[in-house]
Amino acid sequence: MEMEGSIQEFSVPEILQFLSLHEADGVLKLKSGREEVHFGFKKGKITDALHKGEKLFHSISEYVQRTGLISPETFNKYTERAKEAGLSLLEIVEKGDLLSKKDIEDIIAFKIQETTCEVLTWNTGRYSFEAGKKLYQHSPFSVELEPNTLVMEGIRRIDEWPLIEQALPDENIALRKLEEAEIEVDIGEDEKTILEKIEEDITLIELVGISGIGKFRTYNSVYKLTEIGRIEKIKAKEKKKKQRPKTFVKKQRLSFPIDLKQALLYGFILINVFFLFKFRLNEIGSDLKNIENLFKDPSRVETILPLFLEDQK
Repeated sequence: MEMEGSIQEFSVPEILQFLSLHEADGVLKLKSGREEVHFGFKKGKITDALHKGEKLFHSISEYVQRTGLISPETFNKYTERAKEAGLSLLEIVEKGDLLSKKDIEDIIAFKIQETTCEVLTWNTGRYSFEAGKKLYQHSPFSVELEPNTLVMEGIRRIDEWPLIEQALPDENIALRKLEEAEIEVDIGEDEKTILEKIEEDITLIELVGISGIGKFRTYNSVYKLTEIGRIEKIKAKEKKKKQRPKTFVKKQRLSFPIDLKQALLYGFILINVFFLFKFRLNEIGSDLKNIENLFKDPSRVETILPLFLEDQK
């Protein structure tokens, strides 16, 4: 059963429900802008998910890290071992007895749910389904999730998100744990996890990174804990950008050899002498013209001579 089309005409929830109803086997590809998500289907159930883009957690390794079940040092060590052995991180982690098979399958299910919630917000894009294909050919882990359950959870989150976002509009807001609640109520497992993870003045976005329960569940738990007075919101934590030190490069002055300097000086002198000499020639020419006129008209000597004698005094 091959199919393709526009998300505007056939929405993501409708596509997932359609494939579930027809117990499809294959790979569903969804693309919107720069984001691309693939879902693997087996008898109408979602078995795995793959993301290519900018907004979501890109690899299962990042989801493993965000659970907090493995320390950053151990994570880096096993990542290197996986590369050397040519195996996936999940296989190396399971062989090292760091996580059980159930833990790993829970992480895969968590990734599928987070990815599903993201694509449910897409209003534009394209989809295609390739029957008989497999997303991961040799994965030793098996997860089968009901699409309708994932869609219902995703829609619930979308409905609740505006209220949460209004209460927590800034991801850089700092949080502080309070010892006593203003309202005594029982809290859930997610809220307990958040209280355990909160360090002094941790920001909301930092908490999302270490909570291991995803963005929505972290925001939702923080919202509930602030409502009952177990968490205090402080001011937004401004992260100062590291300013690169200003470096002043001394510009090298253009230097000429001494001979060139002298040549320029001599040239400047010659130009001035030339213009001075030219100016004097004009004056001499004018004097010669006057003398010539005097020879032609001797009567003018009587007029000019007294003035000349006056200048000589």
